[in-house]
Amino acid sequence: MNNVTRIVVLQGNCPLRDEFVEKLHREKRVDVCAVTSAGSDLQELIFEYRPQMILINVSQKHSSELRMLRRLRREFSWIGILAFSCKSDYEDVYAKTALDSGADGYISSADTSKELMRAIRMVSRGIQYISPQAKRCRRQMGDAVPDFPTLSRREAEVFCLTGCGYATKRIAEIMNLKVKTIESYRDRIRKKLHLKKGSDLLYTSVTFMRRAARRGIDSPDDLQMVRTLLSATAA
Repeated sequence: MNNVTRIVVLQGNCPLRDEFVEKLHREKRVDVCAVTSAGSDLQELIFEYRPQMILINVSQKHSSELRMLRRLRREFSWIGILAFSCKSDYEDVYAKTALDSGADGYISSADTSKELMRAIRMVSRGIQYISPQAKRCRRQMGDAVPDFPTLSRREAEVFCLTGCGYATKRIAEIMNLKVKTIESYRDRIRKKLHLKKGSDLLYTSVTFMRRAARRGIDSPDDLQMVRTLLSATAA
């Protein structure tokens, strides 16, 4: 039993696919100690079962899950963390967010059960794992950047904060505005940048901020705030 990896699953409101769960239970080298939807139960389960790995559901829209992931990394550094998402759109965004928050790997909802087991083996050995689906999504989407100067300063700030991973409520608190006002700004941003859905805005803003951090932006004035926001986020 020394080679068995004990796992606790935090699935939130979006559970692992049944085939994933069945595969985990059939796998001789994996022991699924507990499956929970409540993050409040996780610490008690960790002390009870002493798992070597945690599978955690992450989503850009649920900041509580990311906060839980960061807390796990701070308080239980010895536990491997494999993140997953039940959403198939913009896998590289979910993967990057999870890894930046402290996860050791990311498994896609589109990946096979075999790939899930490969991810568990790699993370248990201390090797970072990124879903092939997330890598493919990154190659397909490239580094598209919006026509940022068309945004007003307020819209640009909302855009940047969205790209930094902040939820609508948190952006409203930072900017000292109402949630409905932030939602209105986001609608205007989507129209100006010709984006159909909120998920399109999320992907575009995250991609922009990632590229801004990597290459730096010198002009025009509206773009200058990007550096300030990035510095504040890193602090």
